[in-house]
Amino acid sequence: MSYVTSSLSQGEEIKLRAHLHWHCFLDEWFFTLVTVFLIWIYDIVQPVLTEPAVNYGFIGFIALDVLWILNKWIDVLSVDMVVTNRRVIYKKGFFSLVTSEILISRIEAISIEQSPMGLVFGFADLHFSGTGTAHVAFYNIAKPHKVKSEIEYIISQQERR
Repeated sequence: MSYVTSSLSQGEEIKLRAHLHWHCFLDEWFFTLVTVFLIWIYDIVQPVLTEPAVNYGFIGFIALDVLWILNKWIDVLSVDMVVTNRRVIYKKGFFSLVTSEILISRIEAISIEQSPMGLVFGFADLHFSGTGTAHVAFYNIAKPHKVKSEIEYIISQQERR
């Protein structure tokens, strides 16, 4: 059971789940390709290598690369960005947990922060500001304008009640 599902109060239901944009996975794919390439090169040159230090260097670099890839995948896949009928929730973490929440009724502004690359490829950061110092952000989400309009619709539905 996920953190978000286990933290829902009675009568609270998930209305929207924001997703990370595919560009967040580019680092992982790049380093996966580098690792595969290094393994391929190692396989070719390994019979010729006589120096054990070079052997261990190849193996060490490949091992570090694999650990880095696993770390990044866990980091990216542990993000949960959810809007319920009562709250906006951002959760990140697998081994440790960081959460930010703001009540729908306390949201005063929703802003989009989009870079030139984000404009071209369709991703941005979505920031929710509330009364006092409350602030929640969804980083690198896909289709930010659609997500923002859906959240504004959910807020308007709550205000009518």
